[in-house]
Amino acid sequence: MSQLKSRLRAVAVAVATAAAVAGSLQFMPLAASASAPGAVLTATATSTSTSTSFRPGQEWLDTDGNVIQAHGGQVVPSTDDQGRTVYYLYGEDRTNGYHSSPGVHVYSSYDLYNWTDQGVALRALSSTAQFEEPYFQALYGDYTQAQKDAVYRDLGTTPVSGVTPPIIERPKVIYNERTGKWVMWAHMDGPSETSSAQYAKAKAGVAIADSPFGPFRYIDSFYLNSSPDGWDTPGMARDMNLFVDDDGTGYIIYSSEGNGTMFISKLNDEYTDLATPADEAVEGVDFNRIFVGWSREAPALFKHDERYFLLTSGTSGWAPNPTRYASATDLMGDWTEIGDPFPWWAQADSWNSQPSSVIPVDREHGKYIYMGDRWNGGTDLKNAQMVWLPLNMGEGGDTLSVEIWDEWTLDELDQWAAWDVTGVPATIRIGEAFDVPTVTVTQNGVSTSQPVQWAADGSFDQPGIVTVTGTLPGFGGRTFTRTVVVVPDGVRYAVNAGGQRTADWTALVDAASAESPVRNSRPDQQYGVDPTTHATWGYLGDASASAGTESGTMFSTLRYATGGAALTYRFDGLEPGRYTVYAGYSDPWAQWADRGARVAVNGAVVEADHDYEAGNQTAAYSAIAVGADGRIEVSLSPTRGPDVQLSWLIVTADEIAVPALEVEITASTRCVAKRVVLTAALRNAAQVPVAVTFESAYGTKRLASIAPGANGTYDFATRKARIPAGSVSATVTGLVGGSTVTQTVDAPYAARSCG
Repeated sequence: MSQLKSRLRAVAVAVATAAAVAGSLQFMPLAASASAPGAVLTATATSTSTSTSFRPGQEWLDTDGNVIQAHGGQVVPSTDDQGRTVYYLYGEDRTNGYHSSPGVHVYSSYDLYNWTDQGVALRALSSTAQFEEPYFQALYGDYTQAQKDAVYRDLGTTPVSGVTPPIIERPKVIYNERTGKWVMWAHMDGPSETSSAQYAKAKAGVAIADSPFGPFRYIDSFYLNSSPDGWDTPGMARDMNLFVDDDGTGYIIYSSEGNGTMFISKLNDEYTDLATPADEAVEGVDFNRIFVGWSREAPALFKHDERYFLLTSGTSGWAPNPTRYASATDLMGDWTEIGDPFPWWAQADSWNSQPSSVIPVDREHGKYIYMGDRWNGGTDLKNAQMVWLPLNMGEGGDTLSVEIWDEWTLDELDQWAAWDVTGVPATIRIGEAFDVPTVTVTQNGVSTSQPVQWAADGSFDQPGIVTVTGTLPGFGGRTFTRTVVVVPDGVRYAVNAGGQRTADWTALVDAASAESPVRNSRPDQQYGVDPTTHATWGYLGDASASAGTESGTMFSTLRYATGGAALTYRFDGLEPGRYTVYAGYSDPWAQWADRGARVAVNGAVVEADHDYEAGNQTAAYSAIAVGADGRIEVSLSPTRGPDVQLSWLIVTADEIAVPALEVEITASTRCVAKRVVLTAALRNAAQVPVAVTFESAYGTKRLASIAPGANGTYDFATRKARIPAGSVSATVTGLVGGSTVTQTVDAPYAARSCG
């Protein structure tokens, strides 16, 4: 890759010169829209509209009546100088079949139905003599012989007797707002220095241009990122795609390691090289290695809201196979495979297609088009049909499916646009009825109130997470799911044993803290380690590990013991009283492991052999007595061999023992100048200061603080010679063990006469 830097310096002048070869149309850069690059046509494209719908898999002609040559391609939305959306379609030109490719063809359209031929954007060569022709002389006239040899090695697609020619596959183009250049990457294959096989080279080639129509000036092909555990040809790249994120960062997505693994690599600011040299790149920072060993190719990456989606195919040559898709919230993070987006009856061969790209028609409202190809078994590539189908983004835009229609229009994308449901509570108090008769459904910017029918997979009578499925009879019977966190009263601790701040754990803690603060602010920790928190709760010892990610749930994240050890949690600082410990279990490895646990709380066995299942399980261990030590200890030990594991724990206070304040209240009377004086007295035998409020028929008096071992008195002047028998009420308050204790005592006194 180090050669690329020096070659780019020579490219800038030559590209400007080569732009004159493009034709009479002029181009200018504009700020990119949310969906697209920004260099655009200033001349009005002339075309005769002949199509008003898509007919997937049928012959598709351009406005000149010729079969569109844009196989394995991509549509790039942009904006013209009049503010109109214009689309550029790039793809393999297979006019001559497998070999002798003219290069990469480009078309333009204002409606996605009708495409105007704008020529070959990246031209291949049929012989080295073509370097002397004006077109190629303008592009490569300043190249050294070694550079020209590299160009011909990758673009000399016409077969020569006894020599395997190169091939150009999966070309993709992105616009660079920083440089004002259009950048093309493609899978450049053919023989290598050590093999004459057609797919021996397996490199990624790059070219740049001043306009979307070219001419693109080819730079070279390179190996990309690799893993030490990877293929014997590090950095090999085959089927690929390009993606520009919202922050302007460019990425190249490619099949590598003999098509066994998919890579996502960051590009530099010019989009013409890796962001970090391959020998310095760090996995998870500069590139991501995903679907390891899955044998996936034909990547199609796009983004909806803040979620990324990646469609791929299997590897079966020219024969179609099942498509799979995955999603992630971080390109460099974990990817979750979701499934096959095609309907069941078309999944075996993806309706005789292979993904190429996804067109973002209206990202704001979640409208996208699947682009695929029918390769005709590789025997009739010139007429290989394009298969464009609507994507149904589903509720929340978190899932997708491919809608199959023999004919459809862009207007119909409205019904398949992403839709959202609001009005479902995230939490509910334990024992409350889940009473939600209607929800708000928003699609295409329009919100309506819809009746909903509910089904739940759990009970609202115990804490944890209940998944509810809503059916919308007035919205085509569509369904959606939500997780509802059931929050008990008196939560003291709520531990997510996987140590992740999952959305449901955060919601539970927030809801429980509205009553009184939950005592742990972290999802999980080791007991007695962190001096800043004094670690008065957490798991004991080092013989355990965690699993799961923040994007999961309290059930999918977990802590598991290692080496047959017990898994023990300790909670200190609890008030004396009775408690309930709720535990959440879920075993993602249940099909391979017969897992069981003996559960003990404060040394007493509360469940002799908990039987783990793949589904979510909630257990309640009640009537747990806590004494003066203020401690609960929960311990799981294996009963069947496999190590024990735990998803979450919730500790609730059911009945707190109110400590008594050791005080003595007395009331007495005496005569002073023939008037009765009533005296109230408190003797404080408690270990803490107390406050007292005396109330009598003759007034009220508050003594703010009486120290331990001290007395407090007050004389009520009755101003009467005689008073009947009665009592003084004393309300005493003190802070015991961090809790405020209040008690009220009545002190009687006898009748008194002083005259």
